[in-house]
Amino acid sequence: MQPTRSRNLSVRVVTLALVGGLAAVAQTGSSGLSAKKFAGVWVEDQSKMKLGDSAGRLRFREAAGGGWEELRGPEAAPLAQPMKFVGKPYAIDGSVNTIEWRKTDARHFHRKIYHDGKLQAARDIEISADGKTLTEVTQRTPTGGQKTTTTAVFERTSGGPQGLLGVWAIRSVKTAPAPSMRIEAAGPDGYKLSDAAGRIYTVQLDGKPVAVSGPTVIAGSMVAARAVDDHTIEESDDRSGTPTGKTTMALSAGGKTLTVTSVAIRPDGKSEPTITVYQKR
Repeated sequence: MQPTRSRNLSVRVVTLALVGGLAAVAQTGSSGLSAKKFAGVWVEDQSKMKLGDSAGRLRFREAAGGGWEELRGPEAAPLAQPMKFVGKPYAIDGSVNTIEWRKTDARHFHRKIYHDGKLQAARDIEISADGKTLTEVTQRTPTGGQKTTTTAVFERTSGGPQGLLGVWAIRSVKTAPAPSMRIEAAGPDGYKLSDAAGRIYTVQLDGKPVAVSGPTVIAGSMVAARAVDDHTIEESDDRSGTPTGKTTMALSAGGKTLTVTSVAIRPDGKSEPTITVYQKR
């Protein structure tokens, strides 16, 4: 979940909440792994998270044509999104989504995302008085999903010494209620994954990429999956044909614990994995 925490903490840190029962059983492929093993609702044990820089960085800069913009999505293929402090929603990404940015003062900023006119996420940003720390509180209200609140703290790594512009590396994150995800067996040898932010995809264990959908998903996001062994799935992410990251989901021998390791692909070639641990509900 934005889950890769690398995908979905705005993603990119991942926040997930899911509903409903399980789908039909998938058949076992040549790998010996059946997607049925992974089916269920999984709740994250946030005390076991190992937060790496692959969980995402905030990136704000001056736009070439004037004003500011935020680089959203994967660092290998980011989306430059204009920040217009006009006090009302405006169109973005050539989609049905609109966003609204407001600036209270030099240290406080607010952004809302709407999908078909319905509020999906409200984000509050506060920069510390010394300009070194940024606290982001994001409330997500996906249609048909559970409301979640994620609080993330970032440290400035470039820009400044004051103001929003620059790069901010994540240092801590907490979501309430605890993140969860739902996996359903689907098709001959695949699964469907969905989360509270509205991110959904159905993929087969054949290495073929499929589109990731959802009201706040960055356009062009794709994922492919393959079986590593009889208890491990590897997902490969890309955006518009550019590889952006890899995620492995490893199932415990008893089938009750799922360990998710996410690594982002960055232009500098450096990325520390983020590890999250889920328990089957």
